[in-house]
Amino acid sequence: MRHYIKPVLTSSFIVLAISLCACSQASSADEAPSVSAEMPAGNWDIQPESSHIQFSAEQEGETFTGEFGEFSGIIDFDPTAPEAGSVRITVPLKSVDAGSNDRNSTLPEKVWFSIKSHPMAVYSSSDISAQGDGFIAKGELTLKGVAVPLDLPFNLAVDGETAIMTSNVEMDRTKWNVGAAPWDTDEWVSKAVKLELKVTANKN
Repeated sequence: MRHYIKPVLTSSFIVLAISLCACSQASSADEAPSVSAEMPAGNWDIQPESSHIQFSAEQEGETFTGEFGEFSGIIDFDPTAPEAGSVRITVPLKSVDAGSNDRNSTLPEKVWFSIKSHPMAVYSSSDISAQGDGFIAKGELTLKGVAVPLDLPFNLAVDGETAIMTSNVEMDRTKWNVGAAPWDTDEWVSKAVKLELKVTANKN
């Protein structure tokens, strides 16, 4: 018997994006992503039309992809002094699009995101440093009421007043109780969720 369910993201969160990041993308290619118009003060302004936070996982052995369509956040970051940087990103979980009506209707339920009780995912970091040719943000993702450390390595390309951050990271959804028993194994939906982030921001 087939069971239809879906994974986190993040989650991310996403789940989540991020050490120069607060991004967003719409649920269709023809729509501009939705980012809060009242962004808290920070030294970077997100350009939603050229930013995204996407995720992928497996359901019954087949890969599917999804995204979050709404984000807001505070980003303070200087690539010449990353240690002084900080980021706080808030993601409304209701903005998830997991690529099918079935997954989209199941994710808000208690066993997965439990959106009624925990409508937001929040990522925050004040520990950012250079790592190799890029950077790493060591922070914490709070999802479904559970706070777990999450490190986000990222690359940054700066051209004048515009910066583009890209990051790829894998997370285990079960650390946040996303897909609680009996869905807390790889049998139907993979525990591993891959996040792919791109954030374009202009310095303010």
